Amino acid sequence: MKISDFEIPANSTKREWTVYVIVARPTSDKVGNHRFFYIGKTGDNREGCNPIISRIGNHFSFNKIHSQIRNYLKQHSKNTTDYNYTVFYATFGEYNIKDKESKDRVNELERQLKRYMQEKLQNRLELLNQYKDSRVSKNEKLKREKILTENDKETLKLLVDKAIK
Repeated sequence: MKISDFEIPANSTKREWTVYVIVARPTSDKVGNHRFFYIGKTGDNREGCNPIISRIGNHFSFNKIHSQIRNYLKQHSKNTTDYNYTVFYATFGEYNIKDKESKDRVNELERQLKRYMQEKLQNRLELLNQYKDSRVSKNEKLKREKILTENDKETLKLLVDKAIK
């Protein structure tokens, strides 16, 4: 029998708009020395927003709808038990379902975080859920470009830098 522990920071239990990076690091040479990254958010396009700690837990569930880390690693013929995980996240205010601007903002934060991560990784396949530039109208593109502040962008860059160290 093995006794383990892990700490849950108090702020990870808040219901907030959040973007995050999960870093999966191999526990042994049997899976190689290749680490993987996954980028996500809370407060997505459906109703509701769970705290970051709940969302992260769902990544490891056996419910295929919620367990993106498990699903992506399976695509690479890997098991979740072959990795240790570190989660890096930034919050962007209290969740309010009626706040469409914040929902648009968290969606753009996630897209931009993926772009920054791909630039930093030089588009290697370590990012499990790559940003795919979808075709959107010029108006939508212009609208999206105005959503994030310079402070938001700097926060995302710091998040990437911290996650890839």
